Amino acid sequence: MATEINSYKELLRERARLNALLAEQELLIKEDWRLIKEDLKPAALVATTARRLFTRRGGMTVAQLGINIFADGIVKKVLLGKSGWITRWLIPFFIKNYASHLVGRKGNLFVKVKHLFGKNGKAAQEAGMDAV
Repeated sequence: MATEINSYKELLRERARLNALLAEQELLIKEDWRLIKEDLKPAALVATTARRLFTRRGGMTVAQLGINIFADGIVKKVLLGKSGWITRWLIPFFIKNYASHLVGRKGNLFVKVKHLFGKNGKAAQEAGMDAV
């Protein structure tokens, strides 16, 4: 494997070969890391969603107060009124936690609601104006 180097030119040639080999291996490592990250992306999304379900973002904004009232008042008392105590406790807990992360970013909640009620990414009102 290791060839004997007898001159300065051979040393320079060997150094260039090793530098080229190093660059090639660095590219292979970068590509491997990219593939690993891509393969782990679904697991990361699941972990992020689970973290959002079990933790609440700090601070109390008006939107979070409204979500808390909605979760405790409508969901807990009306929709889940006849269900078991565990269900009446868990579902509002998850709603409040997950919604606190949605409200935490500017415009994120409103964009999601807009896309939910929109058609192909456009708001329903904009689609209605095209029909007139």
